[in-house]
Amino acid sequence: MKMDPALLIAEPNSGTADANPRPSKSQTAAIARAEKIALPKHKIDFVDVFQQLINGLPEQIALLDEHWVILAVNEAWTKTAALYGYSALQPGTNYFEFCRERAEEGHGAARPAVDGIKQIAAGVSDSFRYLYDGNDRWEGHTFQLCVNRLEIAGRVFATVTRYDVTELVQLRRLREGFGHSLMEGQAEERRRIAREIHDSTLQLLTGLGLALGQLKRARKSNEALDIVAEMELLLGETQREIRSISYLAHPPLLKEMGLHGALQALVDGFGRRTGMSASLHIEDGPQLSWPGAEEVLYRIVQEALSNVHRHAHATKVAVGLFGRRTMFHAVILDNGIGMPAHVWRGVGLPGMRERLSELGGRLVVRSASPGTIIIASLPAKPRIRAVGDLALHA
Repeated sequence: MKMDPALLIAEPNSGTADANPRPSKSQTAAIARAEKIALPKHKIDFVDVFQQLINGLPEQIALLDEHWVILAVNEAWTKTAALYGYSALQPGTNYFEFCRERAEEGHGAARPAVDGIKQIAAGVSDSFRYLYDGNDRWEGHTFQLCVNRLEIAGRVFATVTRYDVTELVQLRRLREGFGHSLMEGQAEERRRIAREIHDSTLQLLTGLGLALGQLKRARKSNEALDIVAEMELLLGETQREIRSISYLAHPPLLKEMGLHGALQALVDGFGRRTGMSASLHIEDGPQLSWPGAEEVLYRIVQEALSNVHRHAHATKVAVGLFGRRTMFHAVILDNGIGMPAHVWRGVGLPGMRERLSELGGRLVVRSASPGTIIIASLPAKPRIRAVGDLALHA
């Protein structure tokens, strides 16, 4: 069996999560109701219908024609525009030109809107959305702007919707903070257990070994000597097992050594203490260097090696790190008997799978015949991740 994790990596399809986002629920409902009203035999002005539908909505909504001229706005849009001092942002104003002028004046939030509208006009996409931070009286607030192009009864329109998503962003950041704190707590608890095992349990086993040696040297029958010899073998295996568990529970510190150094020390120490053939291959290429990502990959390798030791009955294990243009992969490959189902239902790797998903990554587990392959993948750079109607940095 050739233990080469590099053979397992294929670059996934690239693309951003927000290239063609779906319209929000309020937009979808408004469009569906407008089509139902505007398309019967009776000729009804779609703009008037849309105006009636959006007036009571809390989101700031505007309807634009195919040239980006504002046709209708709701009350929330009008009030907010007045608060910002943009009272001219009303029907008859060209929204694209307005954004372009604001971008030229140095308004950072206007530049993505200009770029997104250009992409829609060029046919690259039908919609876009992005987050931006408010300023002045809105400092501390986070907003999401959505622009969607649609065609109704042969006419081309666009909708612009603006949401205040401050609370949702804060909730997500709290969740990520709790997840990080949980991982730190688990790591600290493992280190505490490892210290206790080393300081107490191993010392007791050492004392037991000395007592067995004295018993063996005493005048006993050959049968008793055979029993003592077998006990010594079991004692040696127990000591090696505890040393392996203790090491995996208290591995080299990532912050002190960096990802590459910590993984090299982890794999080397794992091989020495378990007797397995353990290797690490780090491929030259793009590096992973954004907060939280290195720690997640390190913890996954740590958990995977622990499972290999406890369940796989393997003699070889290989770990690989591979950077690609859009994704970064950590691969763990062993030649064992495979992982029992209860391992994947526990709290270790399932927790890592969820954490990877929060960061825009994924965890793949495959049978290698023999052995098991675990592939943990993360974006090379932080992505914007869509959650419902909210686009957030993963």
